[in-house]
Amino acid sequence: MAKSKGVAGGNDDSLGDDPFLVEIGRRVKQIRTDAGMTQKDLGEAAGSLSSSYIYLVERGRQNMTLTVFRRVAEALGVPIEDLLSDTDRDGQLSDRSLTRFVYQLEKLGQILNLRREQDDAIFKELENMSAVKERITEHLKAQKKGGGPSR
Repeated sequence: MAKSKGVAGGNDDSLGDDPFLVEIGRRVKQIRTDAGMTQKDLGEAAGSLSSSYIYLVERGRQNMTLTVFRRVAEALGVPIEDLLSDTDRDGQLSDRSLTRFVYQLEKLGQILNLRREQDDAIFKELENMSAVKERITEHLKAQKKGGGPSR
């Protein structure tokens, strides 16, 4: 009996729609092939998962539960972080990771600038309130000297 790749008996080799799942699938496949394992080997080592299930995971078309995700990582002999990490197998950051890092730095810079503007506005308001406080204090002192409230 021939193995069926894809869903519903088709031979669909397309990747899934979720880039996150596709990237995890790519990492699973890379680690599996580096270890010399077949999809069947990995499925059996991860607790009776079918090779077609592993195939779908590797194509980014199967969203694993956390329990299955942990079992797959253990079967591959790697910590879960290795399947989630943005580093390549040789420890170098990927271009996608570096681009995301630059984007996050830019966003943090924008947040910092906004925070500075807010802080400056707060300090200016405190200075204004301090001046008002001084006038009120002077007014109250004058009332005490004059013998009563004036309206």
